[in-house]
Amino acid sequence: MITKVIEAIKKSSSFLITAHVNLEGDSLGSQLAMKELLNNLGKAAFIVDSDSVPEHYKFLPKAEEISKRIDKNLVFDAALILDCPTLKRIGKVKDLISKDKLIINIDHHVSNEKFGQVNWVDPNASSAGEMVYRLFKEMGVSLTKEIALCLYIAILTDTGSFNYDNTSSVTHEIAGELLGYGVDPARVSEDVYERRSVADIKFLGMVLSTLQVNKTGDVAYLEITRNMLNQTGADVSKSEGFVNYARSIDKVKVAIIFKEDLIDSGRINVSFRAKGDDVDVNKIAAYFGGGGHAKASGCIVDGRPDEVKRKVLAKVEEVLRGRDTSSR
Repeated sequence: MITKVIEAIKKSSSFLITAHVNLEGDSLGSQLAMKELLNNLGKAAFIVDSDSVPEHYKFLPKAEEISKRIDKNLVFDAALILDCPTLKRIGKVKDLISKDKLIINIDHHVSNEKFGQVNWVDPNASSAGEMVYRLFKEMGVSLTKEIALCLYIAILTDTGSFNYDNTSSVTHEIAGELLGYGVDPARVSEDVYERRSVADIKFLGMVLSTLQVNKTGDVAYLEITRNMLNQTGADVSKSEGFVNYARSIDKVKVAIIFKEDLIDSGRINVSFRAKGDDVDVNKIAAYFGGGGHAKASGCIVDGRPDEVKRKVLAKVEEVLRGRDTSSR
C-alpha cells in the first residue's frame, strides 16, 4: 500500500532506483520523476538500469543521469523498483541488491510477484507513472514542468496514447493536470512517435513483411531478427509498438511479436497483445515465466526461433480453443 511506501521512504536516506529491462516510456518517466521526488525530500537517489536509454527518449529531463554501470561498491539503504512484475526482470542490476537489502516494489502489473519487503501493486493504475504521481500528491511534493513531462510520457505511452482499456477517467484527469504545467502534447507526440530515421522505416517494412495469420484469422504474429537490424542499421528500440500493427487486423484476438535477443542468440523475447475479452495474455506469458497485463504481456523463451514460435503459438491456440488444462 502507498502508506507503507511512504513510511519506508521516510525511514531511508539513500536509494537505488531501477526498472525492467528493455526500457520504455513508463519505466523511464516514472524513474526520473521518482528521483526528483526523493531529491526534493532531501534523499540521495541514483538510477541504474540494465539497458541504455533508447535514443528517442534521451530528450527526457536528466535522462543523461541514468547509468547502466554495475558498480558493486554502490552504497544505498533501499532499492526502489518500478514497473517490474518480477525481480529477475531488472536484469544485471539484481547483482547490486543483497538479500538483506530493503526492496520497495511499486508496480501496476497484475502478474507482480510481490518480491519486495514493501509492495505497492495496483493493477487498476494505468502505469507506474500514475502511481508515482500519487506519491507526489500524498507526500506534498510540488510538481515542476520537467517532472510533469516525465509523468505525462509515462502515462501516455503505457496507455497507448490513451487508447488501451487501462485508461480511466482518473487517468485523463491526471493527464489534464500535467498538461497544466506547460507540457506540450503535440511536441511530446512528435518526440516519442515521429522521430524515425530512414533505416527505422526500412526496418519496419522488413518486420511487416514477416506477418503471418493463423487459419482461423484470430492470431497474427511478426518477427524481428538480428539480421534485419544488421541490414538496416535501425534502432531496435523503435520496434516498440510494432506488435500493434498485427493487433489492428480485423478479427485478430491475439497479436504476437517474436524478437531475437541481441545478446543471447538462444533466447527469444515474446510480446503479446490481446483484443477483446476472449483471452488473457498475461496467463499465456506466465506459462513461459513472464507476465504483465490481461491485454499486454511478455516473456523470454529459450530456444531456436522456430521452436519458440511453435511452442508459443500452440499455447495460444490451446487457450483460444478452451483446451488449456496445463500449468507450467
